[in-house]
Amino acid sequence: MHEVERFHVLIVGSTFAGLGLASSLKEKALVVERTGSVGAEFIAAFRNAKVNLSQEVSPITNTLMSEAVHRSVIGGEGGIHWPAFAPLLYRVISSEKLPVRFLTRVIDTAALPDGGYEVTLMGAAGLSKVQVDTIIDTTSFCETAPDSAGRQLQGKRLNAMIHRPESTQNPPSITEGFTIYQGRFASEWVVSCPLELDDDWHAARERLLSFWEARPESLKPWKLATIADAFDVSLPAKTFVLSPGWLWHPSAAYADPIAAFEAGVQFQMEVPAI
Repeated sequence: MHEVERFHVLIVGSTFAGLGLASSLKEKALVVERTGSVGAEFIAAFRNAKVNLSQEVSPITNTLMSEAVHRSVIGGEGGIHWPAFAPLLYRVISSEKLPVRFLTRVIDTAALPDGGYEVTLMGAAGLSKVQVDTIIDTTSFCETAPDSAGRQLQGKRLNAMIHRPESTQNPPSITEGFTIYQGRFASEWVVSCPLELDDDWHAARERLLSFWEARPESLKPWKLATIADAFDVSLPAKTFVLSPGWLWHPSAAYADPIAAFEAGVQFQMEVPAI
C-alpha cells in the first residue's frame, strides 16, 4: 500500500458541485470519482434543465458558462446540449490543475483520534490511504454513506433521447402521462420515465422499455435513440451532516449545472472547517 497522503478536504464525485468546490480549494482538496465521467448527475442523466443565464456567479463559473454559450453548448434560452458539456469540465480540470483521480472509489473511512479521517481508496493502482480533515460527498446517492441517500430521495427517473428519423425537426406531440422535453437543438428530445425509488438499473430499464412500448399512436413514429447512463434524481438542496467533518452536499439537488458548479465554488464559505 502506498504512503498515506494528507489533504484538507476529500471531495467525492467529479460532479458539477464537486468540481466547483475543487476549483475554489485547489491543492487543499483531492477529488475522487469512481467512474471516468464528469458531471454525470446532469450530463449522463440527460437532465431536464435550463441554465439561468442571468444568475450572478463567480469569475470561474462565469468562464465556464461563457465558454458553454460561445461553443453553443448552452443556447440563448438556456437549453443544454448535454453530450458536448463534458469536454468543458475536463478543460476546467486541466486548466485549473485540479487533483482529480478517476476510477477511484472510497471503500473505508476511519475517524482519527485528533479529528479528521483516514480514508481507504481503491483505484487503478490498487489500495491507497489518505488522511483528510473533511469529507464532502457530492454524489447523488451518497457513495460514502448510501443509507443516507435513501432517506432523502424525493424522485427518481430514467431518461432517454428519442428521435424521428424521417422528420427530425418536427417536435413530438404533447401527450398526457409522458414528460418530453427539448435539449439545445430542434432535433434533441428526451423522454422521462418515472421510477420507484428502489428500482435498480435492471428494473429501471425494464420499466422504461415497457413505458415506451405502451406509448400512444402519436409517438409511434419516434424511436428510442439512447438511454441515460445515470439516474435523474430529485433531492433537497441542503447540506447533510453525516458525522463531524463528514458532509453530503448532493450536486443533483440544484436546478441547473451552472447553479450546481457555483454552489460548489461558494461552498467553502459555508463550512468554517475548510
